[in-house]
Amino acid sequence: MQNNSHSKPALIYAIAYCFERASYYGIRTVIVLYMVGETLKMSNHEAMGTFGWFSLFIVFSKILGGLLGDLLVGNKKVMLIGGTLQTLGCFILCIQSLTSLYIGFGLIILGSGLFTSNAIAEFGKQYLINKPKLLDAGFTLLHLGITIGSFIGIIILGYVAESNFNYGFIVAGMLIMLATVLAVFTNKNQGVLSSNYKNISINKKLLYIIAVIITSGIFWIVYQSTYFEVYTIQEKVFDGIDLIPEIYLKTELSSYFGIIVISILALVWTYIYTNSFFKIFLGLIASALSFIILLFIPETPNSLSLIIFMLSAFLLSAGEMLISPILYSVIAKLSNPKYLAIILSLITIPYMLFNNISGIITAYSNEISYNTIFLISAFILLVFGVIAYVLSLIYKKDDRIHLSKEAEEFLS
Repeated sequence: MQNNSHSKPALIYAIAYCFERASYYGIRTVIVLYMVGETLKMSNHEAMGTFGWFSLFIVFSKILGGLLGDLLVGNKKVMLIGGTLQTLGCFILCIQSLTSLYIGFGLIILGSGLFTSNAIAEFGKQYLINKPKLLDAGFTLLHLGITIGSFIGIIILGYVAESNFNYGFIVAGMLIMLATVLAVFTNKNQGVLSSNYKNISINKKLLYIIAVIITSGIFWIVYQSTYFEVYTIQEKVFDGIDLIPEIYLKTELSSYFGIIVISILALVWTYIYTNSFFKIFLGLIASALSFIILLFIPETPNSLSLIIFMLSAFLLSAGEMLISPILYSVIAKLSNPKYLAIILSLITIPYMLFNNISGIITAYSNEISYNTIFLISAFILLVFGVIAYVLSLIYKKDDRIHLSKEAEEFLS
C-alpha cells in the first residue's frame, strides 16, 4: 500500500497549486469586466488588448521563474517571492486607477510565473526520488488540483466580484497567500535526485519528448478550433431546458465532467500502471469518438440530442484528462531534475504556436459546416491516436526501467 501512496508533500503541493490556480483563473475571469466597468471605462478593444498582453507575458515569466529557481536562488525561495508578488498584485488592484491596474498586472504576471514553474518542478521531484512509476498518477493528481482550482476560482470570484470587484481581488489575494504558505513550508525533498532514464539514448529521449508535445498540441489545436461549433450545438441542445440555470449552460459542459473524470483517473493510475503513450492513445481515441458522436445530432435537436451531447462532452473531457497530465510526466521522467523548472517552463513556447495555429484555423473555418469540421477533427485525432499507440509499443521496453520485478513480471 505504501508503494502506491502519494507522499504528504506531494499532496500539499497539489492543494497549494489548486489555490494558486483558483486565484489566477478567478482574476482572469473578472478582470476584463473590471476594465470596461464604470471605474476605468476602457473600450472593449483596449481591454482585450491589455488582457492579451497579460496572457503573453505570463509565458515568459514562467521561463524566468525556472531560470531563477534552478540556477540562482532555489525553487523554494523563488516560490516565496512569486507568491508574495502575486498576492501584492491582487491587493493593489483594489486601488481603482489605471496606474494600479498596470502595477497589479505586472506583479501578478511576475509572481505567477515565478510560483508556478517552481511549484510544478518541486511537485515532480517528489516522485522522481523514489516513486517514478507514480509520475503519471502524480501529475494527474496535480491536474485534478488545477481543474478544481480553476473551476472554484471562476465560480467564486465571478460571484463575489459581481457585487464588488474589490472583494473579488481580496479573495484572489488570500487564495495565493494560502497557496504560498502551504508550498513554501512543505518538507524538503529527501534523497538524491538523478536522471531516471539516463540509460536511454539522447535520440530516443528527443523522440519521446517531441512526440508527446506534438500529440498533446494536436489535441489542443482540434479542441480549440472546434470550440465555437461545440458550444453552438450545446446552446441548441439545452435551449428551452429550464431545469438547469443559465449561468451553468454558458460554461462548457466538459468542464463539469472534467472534475469527475480526473478524480477517477488519479485514483486508477495510482493502482494500475499503464505506460504514458498508451494513455495518450486512449485520450485521442476518446476525443475522436466525441466528435463522431456529435454527427448524430440533427440540425433541429430532438429528445435524444441531450443524451448524445452529454456523452460527447464526457468523452471529450476524458480525452483531455487522459492527455494533459502526461505531457508533464513524460518530460519530467526524461529530464535532468536539476533543471526541471526550466524545462517544464519551456514547453509553454510550442503551446503558444499551437494556440496561434488554432486561431488561424478558426478564422478560416467559418464557411465549413459543423459536420465537416467534426469529421476532419475525428480523422486527425484517429491518425495521431495510431501514432501514439505505435509509440507506446516502442516506449514499453524503456518504460520498464522504473518498474519493480513484480510489476515487470505482471506486464510480461
